[in-house]
Amino acid sequence: PCFVEISRPGSTIVQYKSYRIVITKIPVSDGWEITAVKPIKVLNLEDYNLPEKLSERIKTKARGVIIAGETGSGKSTFAQALAEYYSSNNFITKTVESPRDLILSENITQYSKNLATSEEIHDILFLSRPDYIIFDEMRDTPDFKLFTDLRLGGSNVLGVLHGATPIDTIQRFIGRVEMGVIPQVID
Repeated sequence: PCFVEISRPGSTIVQYKSYRIVITKIPVSDGWEITAVKPIKVLNLEDYNLPEKLSERIKTKARGVIIAGETGSGKSTFAQALAEYYSSNNFITKTVESPRDLILSENITQYSKNLATSEEIHDILFLSRPDYIIFDEMRDTPDFKLFTDLRLGGSNVLGVLHGATPIDTIQRFIGRVEMGVIPQVID
């Protein structure tokens, strides 16, 4: 599959099979630049050799889970492995991505935050009631509010965000979500 994920006057992001192609031009960059990125690895959940307690938790009670780490640390690769695990165990699994660049089997629906509003994605997810939602690359306040609303509505949501330490990760929620609600949102 090939699709244009983002098209703006100074940039275009295309997903072509497993390649993410980022094209920039003036005024965003000082000239034309085309970068093609291919995923380094595709892993299964078993490839991670997780401790038994953590593995069991992910397999049976993954609600309000945050996958955090620095850029390039494998957060999205792990989220991709989780999505495939849930789907292969007959759970209806959907993703919210910006851009849609996870390489997933066809039975996992991937929603684009670039091509739909948070409200539209909210309505779709609440009305379709998936078993698991993988929210890849939570960045701005609307992302955190959508994650919070889905969690408070009872959905099993796993979020991916940048954070160098656990406290950095929690700090990303503070100011965007009421402090007293955070324990109900992040399990």
